[in-house]
Amino acid sequence: MIRDSAAGMRRHDPTLRRGAAPFGKRPALTITSLLRPAALSGLIAACLPGMARAQDASAALQPVLLQPPATQPPAPECVMSSARARAVHLARSLQDGFAVQYWGTTYDADTLSRQPHGLLILEVTRIGAPYSDTGREVLFTPEEMAKINRNGARPALGYLNVSEIEHYRDYWIDQMGGIDVAPPAVLPDWYGPTTVHKEHLSAFWTEAWHKIILERVDRLMGTGIDGLFLDDVLHYYSHAMDKTLVWPQGKRPDGPADAPAMAREMMRLVGLVADRARQWKCDAYVVVNNGVFIGRDAAGGADPRGRAAFSDYLDRIDAIMVENVSAPSTHAHTTEALQEDYRSQGVAVLSLDIATQFPDQKPEELRALIAQKASETGFYPYVTADNVFNQVYPPMRTAPPAPAAPE
Repeated sequence: MIRDSAAGMRRHDPTLRRGAAPFGKRPALTITSLLRPAALSGLIAACLPGMARAQDASAALQPVLLQPPATQPPAPECVMSSARARAVHLARSLQDGFAVQYWGTTYDADTLSRQPHGLLILEVTRIGAPYSDTGREVLFTPEEMAKINRNGARPALGYLNVSEIEHYRDYWIDQMGGIDVAPPAVLPDWYGPTTVHKEHLSAFWTEAWHKIILERVDRLMGTGIDGLFLDDVLHYYSHAMDKTLVWPQGKRPDGPADAPAMAREMMRLVGLVADRARQWKCDAYVVVNNGVFIGRDAAGGADPRGRAAFSDYLDRIDAIMVENVSAPSTHAHTTEALQEDYRSQGVAVLSLDIATQFPDQKPEELRALIAQKASETGFYPYVTADNVFNQVYPPMRTAPPAPAAPE
């Protein structure tokens, strides 16, 4: 099956320390040995080579574990909360365009609050652990987040990688004792394999990994963020089909054995994340990055378990982002699946196109081309100059008809 197309280039600037400096993800192996797309990775600038880490204070600190608010009568705005209502509200926001930023020299609440876009996708970590005074991540405060999202008038979503182990996050520091330390002799169940491109995958189906991710959800939602952007959903397929994965100690925990089962487990994890986020905020948005064919992979032909799992998945998510969907190399099957599997079910489609994938197009010509394609497909577009994500680019204020929301 032909899948999402194009890949990002690895870039970073070691002089910039605020927020998260992403590496454009190298693609994973597909069933036809074609390369999959780059994922929007939020790599903290702190993990760049040669940077000193503030370790002395970190050993004495313990993580602050947040808990979702206790069950109580729903707030007035939650009484009518539903997938239909979220779809309507999200469509209104996206008519003013969206933007993605993870780090940069001006990565602060004041600057972000002035951005004109209707929706922002952000790295909630304002200062990476290696650069903070405590050796731990510094997140935006609720007061800063209220400024960024204009007290809820303009939604802001927080980055969360659901399948890769990020060694610069606090959960790694807490469990391993530091960023660059050797792993323990007995590894936890969630400690997964590495790819040929040195991506460290989690065993995302394990309860131990679910615990880590849900605690991360609590921490992100505790800042007042309006929802989550879930990256690397596509790694269910890496686990299923990439025969070059190297597992530690040559073994792996029990779990799904094929692509349909892997897809179902990934959708289950996304559902757990969405449910947890909505314990904090009943109308929290959940946007997934890539993984266009997860429903079809889960069905494995005509498996009713896959169809049921995908139906639940669509109920949990509000949008899917696809990178470089407008590139000439993108197969028509991808656009077809986005229309049939997502837009027709009330799930918005965000397209993020990177100018380096269109070398023959001048910037303004490219924006006009992407805007035209968006108006034809009903996608919500955004164009960046590169895949560094250390600044925002002008919003693309197209207004495609809102898809019919699910019942």
